[in-house]
Amino acid sequence: MLFRSELAAATTQASDSLKANCPNVTALTPTGRVEAMEKRLGAVLDAVKTVRPALEKFYSSLSDEQKARFNTAGANQG
Repeated sequence: MLFRSELAAATTQASDSLKANCPNVTALTPTGRVEAMEKRLGAVLDAVKTVRPALEKFYSSLSDEQKARFNTAGANQG
């Protein structure tokens, strides 16, 4: 359960960071849109760096059967 709570905390932290660092306003100029996209991509990269270690710990704690189910979770959604 410890790994699950670490993952939940990391996910919340990443979500909060994305909300805080992604512009809410659409830029009107091409250069402004590029700058906004760079800022969004940077925020996404930071979020991945926040969640990945906790997700790796959680994943490594699973049994082989649980990993197989985890790997196919959401595969049929679309």
